[in-house]
Amino acid sequence: MKYAKHTLFRVALVVTIVLALGAIIHPAHATESASVATTKIKKAWHCPNKIATILHGAGFRGHSLKIAWGLVMRESKGHARSISSTEDYGLLQLNKHTYKSQPWWDSKKLLNPNYNARVGFVLTQGGKTFYPWDISGKGKHLGRYTSNGTYNTYKNWYGKYPCPA
Repeated sequence: MKYAKHTLFRVALVVTIVLALGAIIHPAHATESASVATTKIKKAWHCPNKIATILHGAGFRGHSLKIAWGLVMRESKGHARSISSTEDYGLLQLNKHTYKSQPWWDSKKLLNPNYNARVGFVLTQGGKTFYPWDISGKGKHLGRYTSNGTYNTYKNWYGKYPCPA
């Protein structure tokens, strides 16, 4: 019994120290740290689709992730190493003639799906605009240089987004 009381005292002391350190490190959360048992743990995002996971890793979230996924499927059908006859590279089919003077342009790196997705995230201003692909930030067709058929291909893929909301 004496051993159990001693162990219980040590556990209580450690918990008190950890909570106190939490209050010192994060004073705004001092009252929250006292109720550790009721703290909610945010569930990590998970999708079995490799392309969606790559786009999520690049920074796309929510609706912009679905738009980016639909565009990737429209542009390259998810083939990261694809190069078109008009010299469009990788997942998002970034055009060499349009972007070759940009500091990030590297034909070999653009065939890496993670690099291509990160460049796409920057080009979309953090997933807010998709103008290089003639799509608005809300996923609507701008109609500046692509046909309705091309837009409908994107919409078809967008509707097949494979991950949970």
